[in-house]
Formats: sequence, structure tokens, C-alpha cells
Amino acid sequence: MAKRLLIHEVLTEASKLKTKAERIKWLRSKSSLPLRDIIKGGFDENIKFNIPAGAPPYKKDDAPIGHQPSTLYAQTRKFKYFVKGGIGDRIEPARRESMFINILESVHEDDAELVIAMKDKKLKGKYKGITKALVAEAFPTLFPETDQT
Repeated sequence: MAKRLLIHEVLTEASKLKTKAERIKWLRSKSSLPLRDIIKGGFDENIKFNIPAGAPPYKKDDAPIGHQPSTLYAQTRKFKYFVKGGIGDRIEPARRESMFINILESVHEDDAELVIAMKDKKLKGKYKGITKALVAEAFPTLFPETDQT
């Protein structure tokens, strides 16, 4: 059985491909809810996070790939607690930030950095050739029709 690539690995491999068509095909072939959540959270300006900007103090997991306690495949379901206007608004800020740090500490350090970049809307330019327009073409229903710039 082939191992499932971590989300940062999917985006890194996509950025190495030469053409837009190859990137789109790759992203579609690796489509998953966590990948789409990261992309949507990072590029959709309608989504705001109620976590302070920047990287919080956390202990990076330096385990080799495949040996981290968790992955974004298991953790992205908790993202709903960090979106402004959502269920997480009812949680005390310190508790919400603690939950966020727990996610960062449980996933591979490169995926943790990806989550921080998503939260801070800094995915643009992080992976060569991975733009909002490209992912909108790869996943046409990901962004509202009026927001595909």
C-alpha cells in the first residue's frame, strides 16, 4: 500500500511540476478534505481566523515523516474552532489558542508551518505555481463564483 503524502508534500510536489495542466492533474489526483481546507483557508479572503497573527510559541515535532503523532488528515476537522463567526467564537481565546498549538505540535513541522501560513493568508508564493487561480481551476467549487480572482 502506498503511503499517503502529507499535505505539504502534495503542495511541494505540485510546485515542482512544469506546467499548469500537470499541477492541476496532480492536485486533483491527491484531492482530500484536508488539502482543500488548507487551500480554501489560505486563499479565501472571506475566511478570517480568530487566532493571533504569526507563529505562536510551540514545540516543533522533529520526528521523521511518518513518525509524527498525527497528521492534518486527522486534525483539519478542528479548524472550525479557529474561524471567526463560527463555533470557536464561544471558546475562551486562551483555550482556542491552546487547541491551535496542540495541532501544530502534533503534526510534522512542515505541515505546522503550512497551517500557520494558511491562517495568516500567506500561501501565495509559498509554493511555486500554486495560486488561487490554479486551485480554483483544479477545484471549481472551492471558492464562491464571485471570488475567483
